[in-house]
Amino acid sequence: MDEADLRKGMDDGYWIQAFTAFQLVKMTASQQFRGGKIVFVGSTLSYMSFVGWGSYSPAKHALRGLADTLRNECLLYGTDVHMFFAGTMKTPGYETEMKTKPKITVDIEGDDGYSVEGSAKKMLSGVSAGQAHIAYDLVTSIFRATTRGSTPGHNNILTEIGLTLIGLFGLPVFRWIADRQVRAHAAEHTEYLKSKGIIKSS
Repeated sequence: MDEADLRKGMDDGYWIQAFTAFQLVKMTASQQFRGGKIVFVGSTLSYMSFVGWGSYSPAKHALRGLADTLRNECLLYGTDVHMFFAGTMKTPGYETEMKTKPKITVDIEGDDGYSVEGSAKKMLSGVSAGQAHIAYDLVTSIFRATTRGSTPGHNNILTEIGLTLIGLFGLPVFRWIADRQVRAHAAEHTEYLKSKGIIKSS
């Protein structure tokens, strides 16, 4: 990964959606149009991150910050703002991504991905229900419930409490396992760095 990868990560993961939303909010304000909706598409990695996502996750965190800001700001214009937090989706881009994704990242990630169609249905269902944060699956829902900040939760208070309790006990276990996997990967990673000439063999 180099500087160009970092810049491309922000362009693809943040600026494309940010500039689109900027123009839409300006138009909504100038035309005094009410009742519109803005839907951002983020990722589970908008809530958390781990090794291998250094050029991707920061943009998704920034996008979440923008969505949370506009959710509040767009109350001025009668516009609803939502953000969908997708899991791994099986897209043509996913197939390309898998060719270069580090093995340790694949090991921690664990799942095989979801269909685009299923993700779209989940997103539309969340928008229809008025959810500010829409999580695709259970794992993402746990991160949503435990790290949503000032964003409104969902209407079912018992579900929200349940997800928060699962996260309270489950996420430290996840973190411990992921950290252990990364430490165990250190020797293999050192050999990789040597093969790329980043570490000079003595």
